[in-house]
Amino acid sequence: MPTRDDLPDEIRTARTVVRKAGDGDLPAIEAWPPYPGWQYACFDMTGPPARSRNGEYWWRKIDLPDRCHYSVVLRDTREIIGLHAFVRIDWKTPAVDNMGIRIRSDLCGQGFGTETLAPLLHAVLEAGMKSVRLDVAAANGRAIACYRKCGMRVTEEFWREHRGEMPRLDDPRWTFAAPHLREEDGKWMTRFFFMEIP
Repeated sequence: MPTRDDLPDEIRTARTVVRKAGDGDLPAIEAWPPYPGWQYACFDMTGPPARSRNGEYWWRKIDLPDRCHYSVVLRDTREIIGLHAFVRIDWKTPAVDNMGIRIRSDLCGQGFGTETLAPLLHAVLEAGMKSVRLDVAAANGRAIACYRKCGMRVTEEFWREHRGEMPRLDDPRWTFAAPHLREEDGKWMTRFFFMEIP
């Protein structure tokens, strides 16, 4: 049965180093610029959507026993540009039951997600994890494409209460999300997928 110590300390890619995160990384992550566009505001590292029910930012909890967070660092500038956070590890199974992934907003769409996540997933499975699972908003096509390139597949669909700006289906800005929204008991719900490897 693997432990946190069995997970890789560091992975090098062509442009980055993916290494276990420390408290010293948190100020850089907190200073990341917001994601452009209202539809991505829920992925900002600060603000209400990033807070858990007790008011803490989910990504700051790096020392919990069921977690292991990795910072993505650019090799040439040493800037922290990404976070791959295994946020619910079942060490007995052993499996990662959920994870959070963020690439700094100004670097999205440049291949950093696939470049860093694919080898990290491979290394974690090599270390003894049987599977890695995450959830993703069904309307987030860019993230789904990245996860598929990394070998993940959709295993389940579920609905979660919508967070952020209230949907207005008569507004053309919501066209991309309309198939993944529904009203239920006076609340807006958003479709999500669980994706998993292997």
